[in-house]
Amino acid sequence: MTVFRTLPLAACIFAVCSTPLLASDFVFLDPHTLAANRTLLHSADATAAMKHSYQLLLEEADSAIQSGPFSVTDKGMIPPSGDKHDYLSISPYWWPDNSKVDGLPWVRHDGKTNPASKTNETDSKRIGQFTRSVRAIALAYYFSQEEKYARKGIEFIRTWFINDSTKMNPNVKFGQGVPGVASGRRSGIIDTRTIAERLPDAIAILSTSSLWTAADELAINQWYSDYLDWMITDDLSGGPKGEAYSVNNHGTWYDYQLASISYFLGNQPLAKQMVQKGKMRVDTQFDADGSQPHEIERTRAYHYHYFSLDPLVGLAQLGDKLGIDLWHYQNQQGGSLIKGIDFMARFHDPQSQWPYSQKDKRRRVERMTPLYLKAGLALNKPQWVRLATQTDFSAFNLKQDLAEVWAQRDIELLYLTRSPAVTSNK
Repeated sequence: MTVFRTLPLAACIFAVCSTPLLASDFVFLDPHTLAANRTLLHSADATAAMKHSYQLLLEEADSAIQSGPFSVTDKGMIPPSGDKHDYLSISPYWWPDNSKVDGLPWVRHDGKTNPASKTNETDSKRIGQFTRSVRAIALAYYFSQEEKYARKGIEFIRTWFINDSTKMNPNVKFGQGVPGVASGRRSGIIDTRTIAERLPDAIAILSTSSLWTAADELAINQWYSDYLDWMITDDLSGGPKGEAYSVNNHGTWYDYQLASISYFLGNQPLAKQMVQKGKMRVDTQFDADGSQPHEIERTRAYHYHYFSLDPLVGLAQLGDKLGIDLWHYQNQQGGSLIKGIDFMARFHDPQSQWPYSQKDKRRRVERMTPLYLKAGLALNKPQWVRLATQTDFSAFNLKQDLAEVWAQRDIELLYLTRSPAVTSNK
């Protein structure tokens, strides 16, 4: 589809606009790796682990087809604006104050999720289900080449982003509100990280279908352009007290969103600025041993170490495309992204003693494996690649272990070019 992406006004102010990408261009995935794995998958040389991951992908996609489409207008609550097209969520770690008759203002209990934040009354649960459904459907389309997946994935995209009666307004003004505190908070932008993480490459895949139209292309470009404008200019996001200035993983996810979306739109100068800003994140987030002081403070310190590394690895991947080496950058203490990954690798054995808080029942160490793989491939560190490829995923299932199923998929289908010579858990 040879339709060029439009670019937002604010993004053009921050950086000189560059030539837009075509719809089928990828942001994070590599077309040659994907093509090689698709060929291998449908050959007699496909490994058992590869076929297992593919089967789970089809099961997830087939289930997703039945679950949507999704729209922000489906929520029960009405945003303060009175417009159901505005995204609305409740901050997950805030609860009614039991010492007050009306419970107001709510109070924070870090790591303890309030079930009220994950119902169909708001959009938090819905946006997660929407983005993971589209990703699964798009990947199923790529590896199976069955048009039923493209048809449904494109329907989901049109419903959430394009159709006038159902589309989301391109802002997060009412994300992670807290009763008695604020109708929307800067941390709400963490909710929408998945539209920058899961969807750009999914859209690229779906756009290769003949069912994707020039009107779809223009509309999705416009939505992401308008959202990027909002991210840069709104006080909640890009303002002096906005999410851009958060010192922990929230700030990194903000940078990641801007980098991913600007690259998706073809604005490489802005994407470069966000990758360069990743060096500032390294400056403020890592000690010399690779630990992360801002995440050590959390009640789920292992999870948040991983959750903070995830967007930094994504920025480093984009840096490889843009000629910026974020992997090797060191702060004044000697901390670096490499040391941050190596720090986590020391605790990959579930029986190892994690030195910080651990509120979760178990450390879900398998979630780290895609980061070991991506960094190991980029830096030629076979020990990290082995950590990923030799992790046992056989006990995990779609109902309870989606993150682990996705991790195996990254390893078997998306990032590592498999061959019969590659050792893997069978």
